[in-house]
Amino acid sequence: MRSFHTAVQVDSALWAVTFVSEFGFHETRILTGAEFIEVISAEAQLGCESS
Repeated sequence: MRSFHTAVQVDSALWAVTFVSEFGFHETRILTGAEFIEVISAEAQLGCESS
């Protein structure tokens, strides 16, 4: 099982993002749009490197 996240846009500038690890641990953070894009970009980069 891999870790994953779910995201809900709270308003035009904020996202509530819940990160779930492969062990079932979870953490919810409020991120700005720019921070959310950084997280997604970093995950995509990691995915490309592990392939």
